[in-house]
Amino acid sequence: MANPFGPHMSDQDLRMRDDFLDGLECFRTDDYEGALLLFRAADECAEMDDIYQNRYTSFHGLSRVYMGDSSGVKLCRKAVVGETRDVEVYYNLAMAEHRLGFRESTYMALRRGLKVNPEHAGLLRLKQQLVLRKKHGLIPGLKRNNIVNRLVGKLLRGTRHAYRKKE
Repeated sequence: MANPFGPHMSDQDLRMRDDFLDGLECFRTDDYEGALLLFRAADECAEMDDIYQNRYTSFHGLSRVYMGDSSGVKLCRKAVVGETRDVEVYYNLAMAEHRLGFRESTYMALRRGLKVNPEHAGLLRLKQQLVLRKKHGLIPGLKRNNIVNRLVGKLLRGTRHAYRKKE
């Protein structure tokens, strides 16, 4: 695998923290609580010059969002400030924004991430999901921007969650 941070970095410089790697395992198995603890430790204990600091912060924020804490997106946003090389940071932000329903912010993170790496599989998959949603309107057979679809959408806006079962 090519070094994403340039040829001047040694393998020692590129070593990720063990707590972060353990957190990734938890995250992959949907153990978001365990992942949160490990990502927080990696984020808070990493050296200031650690090249993966933004990645640690973004996974810390993403795990918070997956646990239901919407303020985790702030950590993801903080991580992308000034980031120019690590596409995973943009992917995490896009996923957090998407999970919280912030459509425009999702698009922005997606576009910025694809500028860093136009072939990132996760970003391309998310882009495809958003494009599919955009093409289909409320009424099947009519485009999303059709006047009838738009009027029905406006009438139903705000009532979409009214039919959920109350617990």
